[in-house]
Amino acid sequence: MPRLLIIALFMSTLACAVASDDILPGGEPFNDAIPTPASELGWPVGRWHARPEQINQYFQQLAAASDRASLKVIGKTHEQRPLLHMYISSPDNQHQLEQLRQQHIAGDGPLVIWLGYSIHGNEASGSNAAMLVAYYLLASEADWVKALLENTVIILDPMLNPDGLGRFATWANMHQGQQPVADKLHREHNEAWPGGRFNHYWFDLNRDWLPLTQPESVARVQQFQHWQPNIFGDYHEQGSDAGYFFQPGVPERKNPLTAAENVRLTEALGRYHAAALDAIGSRYFTRERFDDFYYGKGSTYPDIQGSIGILFEQASARGHLTDSANGTFSFRDAIRNHFATSLSTLRGGHALRSELLDWQQQFFKAAAKRAAQLEHRAWIFSDRGTAKRAPELVKLLQQHQIEVGRLQQPVRANGMDFAADSSFVVAVQQRQSALIEAIFEQRSEFEDNTFYDVSAWTLPLAYNLKFSQLAKVPANSAMNAAETVPSRQLAAASDTLAWRFAGDSLDASALALALANADVPVYRVINPQRKLQVDSSVARGDFIVMLRHNVDRAGVIASINEHLQRWPVTLQALDSGLNYAGVDLGSPGIQPLQPVRPLLLTGAGINAMEAGHIWHLIDRRLGLPLPMLDISQELPDLRDYTHLLLADADYTAIPDDWYDALLAWVGAGGILITQKHSAEWAGALFAKPAPDASSAGDQPAPIDETTAARVQRLLKELVDVNDQSRTQLGIQHYSDHQQAAAKRVLGGAIFYADADTTHPLLTGIYNDSMPVLLNDLIRLQASDNAWSTPLRLSEKPQLAAGYASDWMLEQLHNQPLLIAERVGLGSSVRFAFNANFRAFWRGTEQLYINALVNSSMLEDTTLPHD
Repeated sequence: MPRLLIIALFMSTLACAVASDDILPGGEPFNDAIPTPASELGWPVGRWHARPEQINQYFQQLAAASDRASLKVIGKTHEQRPLLHMYISSPDNQHQLEQLRQQHIAGDGPLVIWLGYSIHGNEASGSNAAMLVAYYLLASEADWVKALLENTVIILDPMLNPDGLGRFATWANMHQGQQPVADKLHREHNEAWPGGRFNHYWFDLNRDWLPLTQPESVARVQQFQHWQPNIFGDYHEQGSDAGYFFQPGVPERKNPLTAAENVRLTEALGRYHAAALDAIGSRYFTRERFDDFYYGKGSTYPDIQGSIGILFEQASARGHLTDSANGTFSFRDAIRNHFATSLSTLRGGHALRSELLDWQQQFFKAAAKRAAQLEHRAWIFSDRGTAKRAPELVKLLQQHQIEVGRLQQPVRANGMDFAADSSFVVAVQQRQSALIEAIFEQRSEFEDNTFYDVSAWTLPLAYNLKFSQLAKVPANSAMNAAETVPSRQLAAASDTLAWRFAGDSLDASALALALANADVPVYRVINPQRKLQVDSSVARGDFIVMLRHNVDRAGVIASINEHLQRWPVTLQALDSGLNYAGVDLGSPGIQPLQPVRPLLLTGAGINAMEAGHIWHLIDRRLGLPLPMLDISQELPDLRDYTHLLLADADYTAIPDDWYDALLAWVGAGGILITQKHSAEWAGALFAKPAPDASSAGDQPAPIDETTAARVQRLLKELVDVNDQSRTQLGIQHYSDHQQAAAKRVLGGAIFYADADTTHPLLTGIYNDSMPVLLNDLIRLQASDNAWSTPLRLSEKPQLAAGYASDWMLEQLHNQPLLIAERVGLGSSVRFAFNANFRAFWRGTEQLYINALVNSSMLEDTTLPHD
C-alpha cells in the first residue's frame, strides 16, 4: 500500500475514533454514563502518548462513574507518582472484595486475573491500551462481560513504570508534528540517553520482581502476595520488525522448576490469544525467542507460585507511526493488539476458570510433596563478620512470604559454624517451598544453553553469606527475625579519646563518609603491620572517630548523633591510644578518611542501567550527592572532585581529547573507578609505554605516539584477541548457529573468585573465595604489580551456579576481576564486572564502597628496581 495512502488512512481513522473508538468491538451495547478515554483526553487513544497524570485522571473518572470499579494507590514511585490498581468486578462483589480475597486465598473464591502494562516505559502501547480495557469492562453490557465479572476479580495495573512512561511520553509527543513521520531515522524513534525504558534510577523493573530493590517492585509484590492471582498478563513491546508474541516461550528454555501443567494452561490460554489476533488480521508467533527461566520477571515470578504468567510482546512503533519489515504500522495498531489479547486473557481465564483455580491449589500441594522428598529440611545462613547483609536477606525473603527463623543454638554444618542469634533458618516445608528452592539452588546443568537473561541468581551468594543445607530444622528455632537496632544516641565520657565501629557494613561506610564529609576526623584501620590479637581494641577495617585536642568535642558528638538517626551502628568508646594487643591509634596502618566528592559520567555510549546502579548506591544507600556529567560535554576542571565514576561504556564514547587531562588529574591525586569495557579502556590508558617491545616478538610502539593513539592501539589488540577467539568455531551446521553462539555468551553466571582479604579494597571480606556474578567476557590487562589484583579467577575457574561453556571457562582462566593501583598521587580502580549488579549483589557492592572509601589509602606497592 502506498505510504501516502497509509498516512491518509491513519489520520482518517483518528478522526472518526474520537466519537466511537474503532478498536472497541463493534455491535455491542455500552453504558453511556461511563466516560470514554477520548472524552476525557480530548483525542482518541493513540493520537498522542498519554502522560501518567492523564491516565491517573481517567482512571479516577472511571472509578467515580462505575459501580463495577474501585481504585487503590498501592505505593509511589521515586518521583512520587502514584501506583494505581483498579479492581473490576460486579457491583455486588465490590461490596465484599476483602471477603472474596480471603475466600480466594483459601481456595474457595473467585478467579483473580491481574493485567499489568508497560513495565518498560517506552513500551507504551500497553498503558495506553489499559484505558480502553478499563472502559470496555466498565461500560460493556455484553453478556460475557457480565458473566465474567460475577465470578472474577480483575486487577488492572495500568502503569507498571509511571516514571519511565512519563519520560517517554514527553519524548514522543515533543517530536510529533501534524504529519506523522514513519521514517526510522526520525528523532522521535531514537530516544536520547537514558531513554524511557527504565525507572527513575534507570533500573529495569522487569528484572526486579525477585530482588525488590525498587519501590515499584516492593509495592507490586506485596499486592501479588496479598491477592495471589491465577493469571498475570505482562504487556511489553519488542523490535518493530517482529510480529506479536505471546507465551508459551521456547519449551527447552523453561525453568525446570516450572510445572508441566503451567505450560499446558499457558498453551490453552494461547488458543484464545490466537483467535483474537486472527480475528483482526494480526501476525503472531509463540515458542520462539523468549524464555521462562529467570523468576525475577513479571511473566515468570507467578509461575513458581501457582499462577500463570504470560508475556505479551508487541512490535514497537517507538512513537506514533513507523516503518518496519512488515510495512508501516501505527501506535494505534500496537494498542489494538494489546487490547485484543487483554480481552482474550479474560475470555480464556473465564472459560478455564475451574482448571486455573484447581491448579493453584494443586501447585502448593505438589510443592509440599516435593519438599518432603528433599534430603535437606532447611537452609541456614549468616553473615561473615558484622556486615548485616543477612538481616537484609531475611527482610527480602519475608517480603516474598517466606518464613524465616532465628537460630537459638549454635550449629555446625558443611564445615562452617553458625552462631546462635546471628544465624537464620529457612525450613523448606512451608507454603513457598518452590520459591525457596528457586532462590537457594545452585543449578549449573541445563537442557538448553541459551538464556534471555541471567542463568543464576542464588541469593545467599549474591549477599556473600555463609549458607548450608541442614538435614533437620533446629527444634529450638524461633520464627522471629526482628532485629535489635543499636542506640541512636551517643554520649561521651570525659576520658573518651575515640570511638571505633566495625567497618564491614553498608551503614558503617555511610556513617563514616557522612562524618568525613562533615569534617569530622575519621580514620580507618587499613593496613596494620602487627597481628591483631583477639583482645585488640581495634580490628582490620574498623572506622575510628578521633577526639583530637583541637576538635570541637560537642560538635563531633552532635554530628555523630545526627547521622546515627539514618545509619544506626554500634560505637565503642576508647579511652587510650595504646593497644599492645594490636596497633596503637597513631599507627601508620590507621589512615585518615578523606572526604568523597564523586562525579558520575553519563550519556550516549554508557550503559544506562549500570550507571543507574552506581547512582542508586551512592545516592540512596550511601546518602552522598552525586553530580553527573554528560560525556558529550567538555571535560571541566576536575579539581573539585575526588572520584570519577564510569560504568560499562563503549570505548569510542570517551572523547580522545579527555585522555591526557584524565591522566594528569589521576596523577595529581584523582581516583578513576571504571568497570567492564570502560575498565579495559582504563587499562590501556594507564598502560606504561614499553621502551622496546621487539624482544617480546611485538612491534615496538612509535616513538612519537600520542596518548590517544596508544590507547586505541592497545584496545585494537584486545579486540583482535577477542575476534580470534570467537572465530575458532570450526565447521558448523547453519541450523546450529544459535547454540554455537550461546557458548560464546556469558549471560549471567556466578563464579568463585580468589580473594586477597588483606587488600584495602577487600576490607570487610572474610572469605578467600568470593562469589562474583559475571555477565560479559572482559579481559583486563594484567598489571605488572603483583599486589594490585586482589580478585581474580583461578587457573580452572570455579563455577558456583549458572551456565558457562567449556570455551568460556578456557577464556576466563586466571582472568583478573579487580585491579587497583597507584598512579602518581592518585589511583586507578578497574572492575571486570558490575559490582553493583541490579542493586542486589550486596557482597560485591562492598568492594565498590571500598573503592570509594579506601582508594586514597592505597600504597605504592611497586618493587624497587635492581
